[in-house]
Amino acid sequence: MKIFTKLILTLLFISLLLLSLIYIAVQWSFDRGMLDYINKKELASLQLLSNNLATFYQQEQRWTSLVESTHESRRPPHKRPNRLSPPPFPAKSVQFRPSQTWHQLLKFSHDGITLPTDAEQYLANHGDFIRNHDRPPYRKKRPLRSRTEEHQPRPAQNQNTLHPSLLDAEKKLILGRLTADFSLQAINLNGELIGYLALPPKTQLTDEFDLAFLAQIKANLLYIVLGLFLIIVIIAVPLSRHFVTPIKRLEHAMRALNNGDFNVKTDVVGKDELASLSLHFNDLAKTLEQNESSRNTWLANISHELRTPIAIIKGEIEAIEDGIRPLDLKSLSSLNDEVNHLHKLVNDLSTLSNAEIGAMRYQKDQLNLADIIEHNLLRHHQHANDTSIIINQQITKGDVIIWADETRVNQLIDNLINNSLKYTQAPGTIYLSLSKEASYAILTICDSAPSVPDNSLPKLFDHLYRVESSRNRKTGGSGLGLALCKKIMSAHQGTITASHAKYGGLEVTCTFPLIT
Repeated sequence: MKIFTKLILTLLFISLLLLSLIYIAVQWSFDRGMLDYINKKELASLQLLSNNLATFYQQEQRWTSLVESTHESRRPPHKRPNRLSPPPFPAKSVQFRPSQTWHQLLKFSHDGITLPTDAEQYLANHGDFIRNHDRPPYRKKRPLRSRTEEHQPRPAQNQNTLHPSLLDAEKKLILGRLTADFSLQAINLNGELIGYLALPPKTQLTDEFDLAFLAQIKANLLYIVLGLFLIIVIIAVPLSRHFVTPIKRLEHAMRALNNGDFNVKTDVVGKDELASLSLHFNDLAKTLEQNESSRNTWLANISHELRTPIAIIKGEIEAIEDGIRPLDLKSLSSLNDEVNHLHKLVNDLSTLSNAEIGAMRYQKDQLNLADIIEHNLLRHHQHANDTSIIINQQITKGDVIIWADETRVNQLIDNLINNSLKYTQAPGTIYLSLSKEASYAILTICDSAPSVPDNSLPKLFDHLYRVESSRNRKTGGSGLGLALCKKIMSAHQGTITASHAKYGGLEVTCTFPLIT
């Protein structure tokens, strides 16, 4: 599966999961909020009933009569007192008790009737309602139901009707039922608490209007979630393509690099990790190109260096065989020089190759660099005098202790001094100094003219590199000495650099870490 497909599927899956969780959470929260709202609304609707009960309590000064009248209304019809007509209303000066039962109070409050405190005003306002809702003196005989009608279900009672309970001021149950989850509505009379109304909370919506409203909200929420998911899809596709495009460019460039095209480069856009990866890829391609060029140059130089002494040896042997040159000590000496040059070249190549692959062994110990330099100078003084070259030395007093391999350090110093002796024009001067700076030992070897061109300074430590104008094969150099010196310094955690000397020649500086 391609990374573009993986990325787009991952984004869509995470988006769908988050949207689903949001939809479920919002739906649950709205359901809970809707139930809380309905419960609070129904609790607030008990205010009229609370006012009517306060009016009743103001007239009776007790709840007992309400309880008795309610129990009376629950008696069977044959045990109730015979009431052929409504009881006469009392005089205007007598307080009127407008309701005899708890259920009548509920009915009045449900229909929005506020009970007055005297009969005349009550009859003037609600006489028709009382006559219509008063219990008839007789019960009509219910018609017989057929067997088919008997098996039909009875119509369900209205579940939305409030069924509150009545508590006294001490929260003791008077009428109805009471559990811990009931909501309480205080009944106050002239600022005094006289009781409570207790309403059971709803656990689900039953009203058709509430259910329709809730269904509409859920449908709208579902449409919003689907619309957001569609917007995410529209945004995720180009966004994923934007992220994948630099990866595809790197893939194509890597394929070209794998096929040997080291000139390939990728465009660097931005400053993120992909841009950094593109920069590293371009550096890798450039390094591989340089290594390939160095390898080709290395092979060409080795072939040339090996072919030259072999061609000379072969030419002199053929000249002796043809009788052009006599077979004497002079001819054998010339052949021996070429064989020695070839042997030295092969040894240098072997040593450098071992250093390249890490096979050169180092047996390091604490060494006094000043003593090693003085011993090397003693070996080269005679050769310097023979070539009319003066060696001036300036070595710091005291011990200069480094952690190094004595054999390799001697090889390093010997190569540097020989390099100066070979390429310094006679009469000339070589300046050698050793000093300590901070935690490093600084070895500097300078010589007089000739120097090297500016563009040749960075290449002096390359394999088989020689400045043809002044440093050629006649001096016996193979171009491997300075390259080997660089490997030795690197193995000792040091550095070696080349620059122009103030005396007109070349200055080579070696830096060794000191043992503290």
